[in-house]
Amino acid sequence: MCNLYHQNTRQADLADMLARIDLQLTEESRGLNMAPGYVGADQDGPVLVQGEDGIEIRTLRWGFPGIPKGDKTPTPITNIRNLDSRWWKNVNGDYLTEPIYRCLVPFDRFAEWDKGAKANAWFRTTGGAPSFFAGIWRPWHGERLKPVDGKKLRQRTEDDWSLYAFLTTEPNAVVAPIHPKAMPVILTDPSECGEWLAGGEDSLRLQRPLPDDQLEISTVD
Repeated sequence: MCNLYHQNTRQADLADMLARIDLQLTEESRGLNMAPGYVGADQDGPVLVQGEDGIEIRTLRWGFPGIPKGDKTPTPITNIRNLDSRWWKNVNGDYLTEPIYRCLVPFDRFAEWDKGAKANAWFRTTGGAPSFFAGIWRPWHGERLKPVDGKKLRQRTEDDWSLYAFLTTEPNAVVAPIHPKAMPVILTDPSECGEWLAGGEDSLRLQRPLPDDQLEISTVD
């Protein structure tokens, strides 16, 4: 299960990709800088969403509301696989097909834990095109970790949040030897990115593994 990735998407490449599907960043988003860096579970990361005047770059929190288990604090759910589960349909199903809640999560490499090496294995797409996870976001009110003045560590704070997660699917032959259960749903083709943002049931066909020749193990950690 992917709980760590790195993003380093150049805005010029992003604008070029969107132009190929007749979309563009909003004026406000064109002035934003997506600083490169790592994103971990329950941390903030940049995503692309469909706004009223174009594609917006927003900073959201990674991880949907977790499933309560007694008195324990629920673990945020970063990856979504079974769209037929009761948890998904009853709690989050309203957000699945609506275009307003679709998002693209930019990344240049993602990690899966390699039990044999006892370290993260990193994967990246080939070809050099901007890469995205097929994501969904939703509003939520509750407690999450948040910086608090005077505290070194983030504190659990009740607030209104915008949360995102991304779909996973069966792994391809590159990921399977290290993580045989799943891999993220990855989009690199501009037309598929546009299809995902447009929402609807038909676009769920994109929940499939990336072809083997479009993914490789990265030597960069």
